[in-house]
Amino acid sequence: MKERNRNDLIHLRRVQLTRAAYKVVGEKGYSDFTIKDIAKEAGLSTGLVHYYFKNKEDLLFKLLKGMNANLKNDLGKALSALEDPQEKLLAFCNEAFDLVHKEKAYFSVLVDFLAQINRNKRLRQAMVKLFQSYRDEIEAILQEGMAKGIFAVKDVRFTSVTIVSLIQGNIFQHLIDQEAFDYFAATEKTKKQIFSLVMKDS
Repeated sequence: MKERNRNDLIHLRRVQLTRAAYKVVGEKGYSDFTIKDIAKEAGLSTGLVHYYFKNKEDLLFKLLKGMNANLKNDLGKALSALEDPQEKLLAFCNEAFDLVHKEKAYFSVLVDFLAQINRNKRLRQAMVKLFQSYRDEIEAILQEGMAKGIFAVKDVRFTSVTIVSLIQGNIFQHLIDQEAFDYFAATEKTKKQIFSLVMKDS
């Protein structure tokens, strides 16, 4: 019983610190935050932060893993209730595009992490896994649609890469320059373009 309580406390503290890190890194950026900032945001001591995370890099790596796990979980819930591959593909697109508004801090953190991947192998590997999971999810939807005679895709891997590129390209351009184009209108046009790539000619 004591061991279970201890494990529950460890999990609670990690969640508490990860949430604090998410907020602080989103506000200050990768280079400018300190362990003290995380501790202050979480309402804990710096010693306790070091107890749960080896160092700043360890905390950031686990933060990115946690964020990615949450996104995959949310996407999984959205897709699990659907049976039609067209609806699944649309849900994937909607979930991805809506992140800009639902999780504003996520992309601030993600951009900072992307800037570090050439210097940090652990963060690079986490990003590799994130984008691989996006492609895998789309490929599964495309394969299901093809099996049901709904989609006609010659190169599933290339098509999944293209779809991820179209979605991420819109998102990052919008984050860099929000006045450049109408984000909602662009996402609607992009979804139509994505479906034109995969739909079987009637």
